[in-house]
Amino acid sequence: MAKVRTGDDRPLAPMRGWQVLHRSVFGLEHAGHRYDVEVLFLDDEARLYTDGRQTARSSLPARFPVPGGRLEVAATTYGLKRMHLVLDDGTTAALRPARGTAERWRAELGHRHPALDRWLARGAVLVLLVGLVVALPALAELVTGIEVVADLLGGSFTSPFALPAPVSTTLTVAGAAAAVERGLTLRNHWLIDLDTSWLD
Repeated sequence: MAKVRTGDDRPLAPMRGWQVLHRSVFGLEHAGHRYDVEVLFLDDEARLYTDGRQTARSSLPARFPVPGGRLEVAATTYGLKRMHLVLDDGTTAALRPARGTAERWRAELGHRHPALDRWLARGAVLVLLVGLVVALPALAELVTGIEVVADLLGGSFTSPFALPAPVSTTLTVAGAAAAVERGLTLRNHWLIDLDTSWLD
């Protein structure tokens, strides 16, 4: 985990519509205080606000100590994968996205349309698994194409998938959209998201 540094005591700025592409804010009430965590994706940084004032900052992934536990923050290239309060007894609680954030919009969409929420989640998993099935053989072909590796293994591997450029492009775009969907809902799995996690 990155080292936590002291904050500069500035107030938490409200979310603006155009900031959804590079900023997010989550918060909760705990031990008589309001804690908000601001994530600046382009800076790879998280900032902790206690009762509206910045008290700490850290590179990602971050762990901010709070009374009786810590706030854990982790991100991927496509969004967040962890934003939780973890108490000393192991109990966890998710922080809630602030109004104006893309994560809040996605959560409200899921609340209003639970069936759509399930289909979006399943569709994202399906797209990422298809991408994984295609990407792993391509990676194996690339690695075994190195002369030293091919000599060690007694030959190179040829991927059974030779996708036309339009199909490959469509799969790449769909994979990015699926990764964003999972980032907005803070879903992450070591296998399902393997195809995108190498960028983190």
